[in-house]
Amino acid sequence: MKLIRAMVPMQGGEPAPRVDPSTGDAAANARAIKSLLYYLGADLVGACEAKRHAWYSHHDDGRPITPYHRHALVMLVDQGFETMEGASGDDWISGAQSMRAYMRGGEICGVVAAFIRSLGWGARSQTNADSDVLQLPLALQAGLGELGRIGEIVLNPFVGPRFKSAVVTTDLPLAHDQPIDFGLQDTCAKCRKCARECPCSAISQGDKVLFNGYEMWKPDVERCARYRVTNPHGSACGRCMKTCPYNHEGLLAHRALLWAAIHLPFTRRWIVALDDRVGNGSINPAKTWWTDLEIVDGRIVAPRGANRRGLSLDKPPKAQEIAYYPAAIMPPPDAQGPVAVDRKAALAAFPEAEMRAALVRARGRVRAQ
Repeated sequence: MKLIRAMVPMQGGEPAPRVDPSTGDAAANARAIKSLLYYLGADLVGACEAKRHAWYSHHDDGRPITPYHRHALVMLVDQGFETMEGASGDDWISGAQSMRAYMRGGEICGVVAAFIRSLGWGARSQTNADSDVLQLPLALQAGLGELGRIGEIVLNPFVGPRFKSAVVTTDLPLAHDQPIDFGLQDTCAKCRKCARECPCSAISQGDKVLFNGYEMWKPDVERCARYRVTNPHGSACGRCMKTCPYNHEGLLAHRALLWAAIHLPFTRRWIVALDDRVGNGSINPAKTWWTDLEIVDGRIVAPRGANRRGLSLDKPPKAQEIAYYPAAIMPPPDAQGPVAVDRKAALAAFPEAEMRAALVRARGRVRAQ
């Protein structure tokens, strides 16, 4: 994090005083900048409009944010299938894998933003250390995936949820990509693997709910965050990412199954069952290359233990109490410092969100008839 934060002062800056005359073609610009992002190490790239709803309303110091760029370049950095194979998802490599990808994304986007500014156009790198935009709405708009059962995570058809994102917002004219539909909503409705394997039961095993006007599977973000920061046998958590059927190596067999899941909806339930049957999401000890270490009081020590979870194939679904924090009970956007949350009110919001989503689905069925 120290290295990531060190790049923050270089995320923005003033553009060159004159616009380069070769930058008037939006389609050519998009092709060129995407090529540069891939050359520098991005794994997947998309472009979209930086719509108002994707911008935060305030900085963390309470200052309001007014959107200042029209376009967004969104890039994904793969956290690495090989390492994920040797991990449980919530062991000591989890936090390091996340931060490595975030650091790489910050570096790449910082270089690209600086290059765009040299062409006379405004541009700013938006990273996990300092971002004026919410990156998930932009990743969806840029055609890099769909929201799935995990909730506030985008799943990409080729790397699943196994990535970190970074964004460059800019006024450089860019041709936009379109959102995609690769059948994930139906697949996630049939698959509850991430919910089954979640170590703190923060992922919903039920239907989608209506949250802040959006129909989605909404996780218990407080319960998830508490586990991530108090995990005694690991650093943070990526268990859902580890066990998701879309977390695959990209071999020919995986591409064939992905094609079937996209084009042959009747195969989705079978593919989900097959994923469990072949043990995807289990730990491959041959891929565990790291040494488990923990930093305690500034000293590097051997940890008390490391999570080494297998798949919970026989774990039955159970009733869940999930806390939802809609806008009405969230801390005010200009709040500075910690704000106590009302978990009782958040738990009370759960049945209301379920009921509203059920009404929306019922109305949809009536219209269809």
